[in-house]
Amino acid sequence: MKEKEQAIRCSECSHCSGFRPVGNTRTEFTCTHPDQRYIQDYFSRKNMRKMPGFIGFGERYSEEVPVRTAPAWCPKKRAPEEDRNGQCPP
Repeated sequence: MKEKEQAIRCSECSHCSGFRPVGNTRTEFTCTHPDQRYIQDYFSRKNMRKMPGFIGFGERYSEEVPVRTAPAWCPKKRAPEEDRNGQCPP
């Protein structure tokens, strides 16, 4: 029987960062992975208009990450054949 691959979860990741501005009721979660260049390249290639690395807003007065699994742009999900610029070799 084939062994199941473990899903990557933002809530368990050490790079997931939450910030709640003063006077705001919702926490903003972002990815602070050291490979920010890959995230920015992914967002530009896919023509995504939101802030690169933004995961989402939490519920009111909650510190729980709003996504169950990591988004498609997560550097941990990157295919091994992609180089540091996010380009696949020919």
